[in-house]
Amino acid sequence: MSPLRDARRRPLRTALTAAGIAIGVAALVLLGALSEKLNRLVEGGRDFATGQITVSGAGTGALTGMTRGGLLSQDQLSRLKTVAGVTLVAPIVMFPASDTPTALPFTLAPLVFGIDVAALQQNRRSPPPRVRSGKLLPEAGTGEVVVGSQVARYFHVDTGSTIQVRGRTFHVVGVLDSTLTGPDSFILMPFATAESLLVETEPLLRRLAMVPGSHLLPIATAAAVFWAEGEDPEVVAGRIRERIDHVSVVSPTDAAKDLDRALVVLNSLIVGSGIVALVVASLAVTNTMFTAVVERRREIGLWRVVGATRRQVVGRLVAEAAALGVLGSLLGLVTGTLAVAGLNAAAERLGAPIFLLTVRLALIAALLPAALAAAAGLWPAWRAARLPPTVAVRYV
Repeated sequence: MSPLRDARRRPLRTALTAAGIAIGVAALVLLGALSEKLNRLVEGGRDFATGQITVSGAGTGALTGMTRGGLLSQDQLSRLKTVAGVTLVAPIVMFPASDTPTALPFTLAPLVFGIDVAALQQNRRSPPPRVRSGKLLPEAGTGEVVVGSQVARYFHVDTGSTIQVRGRTFHVVGVLDSTLTGPDSFILMPFATAESLLVETEPLLRRLAMVPGSHLLPIATAAAVFWAEGEDPEVVAGRIRERIDHVSVVSPTDAAKDLDRALVVLNSLIVGSGIVALVVASLAVTNTMFTAVVERRREIGLWRVVGATRRQVVGRLVAEAAALGVLGSLLGLVTGTLAVAGLNAAAERLGAPIFLLTVRLALIAALLPAALAAAAGLWPAWRAARLPPTVAVRYV
C-alpha cells in the first residue's frame, strides 16, 4: 500500500494536516518573497555604495527634509578634488520628487537624482543603468529627464511624455530597464537642473542663494568620490576625514558593513516568522502520526509478523509523513504564488511590486516542508517499530 493510499484512509485528518502545512508554506512563500524583494533592493544599493566613496554633509538635513546628511558646500566640493588619490568628484543632488510619502512599505518613493550620468561609469561595482526606451543621457539646460521603471508606472509616463516634478514640467526622453533596485525609483536629470529645482522649492535655500555676494552654489546633498587605480579606497576615505571638516564619509567597507547588518536583521525577522509558521505546521504532522500509530498498532504488528523489519516499518511510516508534507507544500506553494501575484498586481497600480518570488524560494518552499514532515514523523515511526509483534497483534 502506497503512503498516499495510507493517508487517504483517514481523509478528514489528512486534509486538516495538509491544510495546516499549506498555511505554513503559504506564509513562508509570502514572507520569503518579501525578503527576496528586500534583498534585491539592498543588494543594488550595496553595489552602488561599495563602488565609490560617498561623502555627505554632517548635518541632519533639516533644511531639505533629506534622510541622508546635510548639504555639501562649494568649498567642501572643491577641497574634495584636492585630496590625494581622488580622480573624480561627482556631486549629487537627491531629494523626494514630492512631499507625499510612499504609499507602500518596502518600496522607495520617487526620487530626483541629479548627477553627471556619465560619472556613473566610474563606479567600480555597479554598472551604469540601461534604458528600456529612449536615451540615457538627458541634455543639460533642456528640461530633459530619464525616469526609472517604477516612476514610469507611478506617473503613467513613457518616452516622449511630460512629467510634473515639484511644479515644474520636464520632458521624458528615456525610461530605464527594471532592476528591482534603487534606479527604478529615480528621476535622473543633470546635476545643475536638480540643484536649481532644489533651490527653487526650498524657501530657505532660495533666500540664501539670493543674498548679494552669496557663494552658496554649487551645493549637493552628497558626492560620489572615485579613487585612482592602485589606491586603497579606505586610505583615501581616511584622508578625506582628516582634511575636510563637517562631512560624513562612508567608505566601501563601511557601506558594506552597514547594509549587510541591516539586511541580516530584517531577513531574520521576516524569514524567521515564516519558518516558525512552518515548524508549527510540522508539529501537526507529529500529532497525526502519533495518533495513526496508536490506531494502527495491530496493523503494524501484522507487518512485523509477516516479516517486515523495523527499518521497513520506520521507512513506510516516514514516507507517509513525507507524503503529507509534499501534499501540503504543493497546496501552500500554489496558494502563496497566487497570493504573491494578486498582491503584486494591486501594488503595481501604486507604482511597484513588493514581493519577488524566485526559483530559490520556490524550491525551498517545495522541499523544506516535506523534509520537516518526514523528520516530524520519525519519532512516532521509531516508537511503532520498537513495539513487539506479539504485543501489537493483541490490539483490535
